[in-house]
Amino acid sequence: MPRFSGRKPFQQEIFSRHIGEMRNLLQALELRDIFEEDENRPKMDMYETCSEIIIEFDLPGFVLESISLKMCGLTLVLEAHRPREQNNGKFICVERSYGSFHHAVLIPVNVEPAAITAEYRLGVLRVVCPKCGERLVSIKEIAD
Repeated sequence: MPRFSGRKPFQQEIFSRHIGEMRNLLQALELRDIFEEDENRPKMDMYETCSEIIIEFDLPGFVLESISLKMCGLTLVLEAHRPREQNNGKFICVERSYGSFHHAVLIPVNVEPAAITAEYRLGVLRVVCPKCGERLVSIKEIAD
């Protein structure tokens, strides 16, 4: 009969921890890929100044009421909808996008989520994320 070495529970704990981390990563990625095949992702620019991180989404022709912006943890989620315009004629060429638009953006940690503001003007949604001081994570040694 094999003798129990005591290593298996420790290996199981490490394995369980890794599985938990993978589930968390998959859940975060799920927010990015939540949109269906018939939905679109608007073009986006993100840049940084000394005091802010600015995100700009191209949303030409949208009505302000059809745009939704929300924070899910440190992820900024944009949802918008533009219905197809009714035409009496037959299309020869269709290049503009219609329907639902989604975009999820991971916000850097040094941003103050409560102070984020947004402005929609001339077809561009501009989201301003003010920086806060670096968030320090304390590291301490845990004794056995």
